[in-house]
Amino acid sequence: MKRLIPALAAAIILSGCALKKKEGFQIVDHSNDPDLVCERVPVPGKVYPGKICMTAAQWERHNRAGQTATSDVQRGALRTPAPGQGT
Repeated sequence: MKRLIPALAAAIILSGCALKKKEGFQIVDHSNDPDLVCERVPVPGKVYPGKICMTAAQWERHNRAGQTATSDVQRGALRTPAPGQGT
């Protein structure tokens, strides 16, 4: 239980970081550029979704990072002892 709460907090924090502008990501309208793939994503606190454009390689790296973070949190939760077992 002691590790479950920090693991859940980390998952919530990481999910909020997905929309922050990072190196190589563009949050502007470049839909006429054939190399960029644009996607509408929900923005916390906004009614309308935002538009994020990245190359296919950047989307792949972005998706892989999200899957890695999720699996790390899930694996960490599985390592916690059952209630009443251990410390």
